[in-house]
Order: sequence, then structure tokens, then C-alpha cells
Amino acid sequence: MKPTRSKNLFARRLLLWLPVALLLWLGLLLGCALPQPPLPTLSNQPLLIHNVQLVNVVTGDIVPGQSVWIEQGKIQRITTTANDFAADPATGNWHQINGNNQYLIPGLQDMHTHSMQLAPQLQHPLWLAAGVTSVRDMSGCMAASDSFVACSADRKRWQQQLQQGVRSSPRYPLQSSFALNGGAEVPDGMPAFLKLQSAADAKALVEYYQQLGVDQLKIYEQLSLQQFQWLAAAVTENAAKPTGITLAGHQPWLVPLENAIEGGLKSLEHGRVFLFECSTAIGPYKAQPIREGLITALVWQQILDSQDEQLCQQKMQLLAASDSWWSPTLLTLQLGAKAMLPQFRADPRLNTVPWLLRILWQADADAMAERGRIVDEQGNAQYPQQQAFALALQHVQMAQQLGVKIIAGTDAPDSFVFTGSGLHDELALYVQAGFTPLQALQTATLNAARYHGTSDRSGQIAVGFDADLVLLAANPLTDIQALRQVQGLVIAGQWYDQDRLMQLQQFAIGQAGSLRINLQLMSGALQSATFRQQFAD
Repeated sequence: MKPTRSKNLFARRLLLWLPVALLLWLGLLLGCALPQPPLPTLSNQPLLIHNVQLVNVVTGDIVPGQSVWIEQGKIQRITTTANDFAADPATGNWHQINGNNQYLIPGLQDMHTHSMQLAPQLQHPLWLAAGVTSVRDMSGCMAASDSFVACSADRKRWQQQLQQGVRSSPRYPLQSSFALNGGAEVPDGMPAFLKLQSAADAKALVEYYQQLGVDQLKIYEQLSLQQFQWLAAAVTENAAKPTGITLAGHQPWLVPLENAIEGGLKSLEHGRVFLFECSTAIGPYKAQPIREGLITALVWQQILDSQDEQLCQQKMQLLAASDSWWSPTLLTLQLGAKAMLPQFRADPRLNTVPWLLRILWQADADAMAERGRIVDEQGNAQYPQQQAFALALQHVQMAQQLGVKIIAGTDAPDSFVFTGSGLHDELALYVQAGFTPLQALQTATLNAARYHGTSDRSGQIAVGFDADLVLLAANPLTDIQALRQVQGLVIAGQWYDQDRLMQLQQFAIGQAGSLRINLQLMSGALQSATFRQQFAD
């Protein structure tokens, strides 16, 4: 989402608070190490999870009475529980976990997130507690390090520590750049080529991020068609020596969908893609650079009133026939549709959010409720974003039926998008739109693995695959809400029981309410060039 006026105002207020904040921060934090979340139940023994019902996310079958044998982070065997001892006389050497006839699914993958430097304290515990074992981070750094945003080196270090059993963290299979947004987002002092003012800049930018170990360049809304084409050419220029870097992110405002797909945009983010693409009235607005105030409530109503279903099908079929994916992140549209509802803004999960972010979230909701309102002659308020949200649900279902490849993402921690449990919310919206629970679950397991190119080792429960597993109390293929009843989790071969997952949840709540952590969050934001000059979602 583009920075709102309220967010920019808040950023200016933060700058005014800087001297006081830094004094308090230094007094509280000097020489103090950050608290770390609880670790799994460590054991040198391999794992045997027996008496479980396996959920096959490929076929939708439920296979009862199964045992899963895990060693060195991989599924070694799958047998019938009744034959455990017959299968291995040395069963006693395995750390045994009774699944109590509950349901075992592959670990969930959130395919659109944003990690902060404080992710180990504020985000990692919530992802794991919700059964999210892998995330695709859609943000990154302009340089090798940053005081607020997690960089590729940070995420790779967390992954290594996860494998060593010394950190509670999800996997980070891909690394991203910062959001490339036309050049104005790059502050003084950064390499000039980051402003992307020529084809030579695009080549230098690709080489720069290749050296930083980045896998994808995050594309953002204010890139021009020329800038996008420079990047696309730089990524694919030398077929004999591929960079390994892909393009992913927003469809830039001035780049037609056809050009975005042709240019190799591997994923398109957010539910507004087809709200715009299916409108016959969008042309005059797409002919000018996007700016704050361009798409008002009245313009939104015009866009909604000019939807063309045949055009919509043509656009979706174009996407379905390509190698590109869509991550609808419906939760990002939910704010505009529900910002005026007190119950939405009083979600009990707000206790997992640092108060610094809560202030930003509430300010964003205020702005949404105010700007998104149309008052008729009788004084009645209407909110076009409510209609837009309902239409986006229809678009997701239509896209699925037409064969568009869909991956589930949340955009956490965007306003009122909750880390971890937000993925449960997103998948529930897919079912509300018309997906079967299996189809919804596939977007966060099987499809995610296919997107990453790891479908030969992740995304389902099979011998030889990564042992990233979630134990559920109920069958998610009957009710997608069963995903909220996490009873246990395996990641990188380590077992988290329900008590340990609850400890992770409570740890995150404690950190979100900690003065020390909030001051550190503020200090890191104020020192970050990325925070000061660019708000990326």
C-alpha cells in the first residue's frame, strides 16, 4: 500500500521524538541482549509421530492410523501405526509422539510477508504458533544491512540457526530486494544505480543484488514502463549465464498486464489487480502516473460501476496461460471495507502487535474510513471499498476456475493483518469466495512449493520430503477453521508441543507490550533510510 497522509504525519512525529526516544533507548538497552523465544523440545533422537491421520493435499484423501518417521529433518518412512515395532525393532531409539488420532498436514507457507530486524521477538513466534513454517519475504534492504528491515544476510543467518536447532524461526526460501519504485524512494548516499535511470543502471542493480544473495527484485507501483523493461532485459539478458533473479511484486501502474507478464513478472500481488484490469473506465487514470489522491472514493465507485466480465475473463485467461502467479492478499482490501466497524478495530489479537504499530494501524484505519466514504444527498454514508472487497472475492473464485495459479499471502504486518493467524484469515476468505477447503489449503502448501521450485521436497507429506508438519485437532478439509487448532509442529526435525507453542504465543505478546522492544523498534525505524523514505507493502 502506498504511504497514507496519516502514516507520513506519524513518521514526522517520530522524527520529533527522536532525541527523547534515543535517550530512553540507550538507558534501557545499553549492554543488554534481546530476549529470545522458547526453543523446541530438543532431542538427539529422531522423531516418530504415530497414530495420526495424514492429510494428502494432492488428492484430498485422509489416511488414518499412520506413523511418520523423521530423521535429520526429513521424512524417512510412513507406516501403519499398528506395525511400528514390526517395522523397526529399535523403535525405542526414536523420540515418540502420540498424535492421538489427530490430523497431520504439511507446514503452512505465507507467500507475502515483511520481516523486521525484530522478527525473532515479534514475528517468528507467531508464525510458528500458527503452523506457518515458511514465509516469502517481500521486502529487503537497499544496502547489506538496515536497522529496521530484515536483510538477506539476516534471514539467511536465521535459517542457519534454525537448522542448528538454536533458533525458533520459519524458513526463508527466497530473498528479496527493497521495493523498486521509480527512484524517488532512494535516499541520498545510496548507489545512484538504485534510482534506475537507465538500462546500465538496471544491469548494475541486478549484479549488485546478485552479490547480496537476493533471489527476487521487488517491483512496485511507480516504476515506469521503460524502467520495468530495463529490469526485465537485465534479468534475462544473458541466457547462458542466468542471474537466478526473478521479478515479483506489484503490477506497476503504468505497465499493462500484458507487458508485466511478457516481462517475466513471476508473481502479481494483491486483490486490486483485477478490480482495475476489469474496469472499462480505468484508462484515463492509467494514462497518468499514480499519486496520492488519484483514486478517490468517487473514482473507486466509477471503477466498480464499469466492471466488464468478459474483459475480466480475458485478462485472467492471459494470466492463467503464463508462468506468472497471483497472490491476492485479500486481507489488504479488508481494511478499506471494515475500517469503520468498531469490532474490526478492536480485534483481541492486537495484543500481539507492538503499540508503535498499533498507532500506525489505527491512523491508517481512520484515514481509510474518512477518505473511503461517499455521502449522498440524504446524508447517508456509503463505502465503495466494501463493494470492492466483495468483488475481489468473486475475482479470486473466477481466477481459480479459469486456471490462474494462486499462492496465499497476507502482507503481514500491514494494517490489521496479523502475523501468523492472518494466514488462517486469508484461507478462510478463499473458502468464503467459493474454494473448497482443499483448494484453499493447496494455495499455502502445494502451490507454494511449486512456486519456489521445491515441490520435489516440500509442500506435502511424503517420504524424502522436508519434515515441516503441523498437527491439528480437527480435519481442515471439512472446516478450514481447523487450521486455528494447532496441537503441535515439526520444523527442521524439531518438535514443538502445544505447551511450547503456547509459550511462543505468550512470548510474542509480552514482547509486543514491552517498552524496551517498542523503543528499539522506534529507534531502528528512525535510523533506517528505508523507513524514512519508503513505505513498501
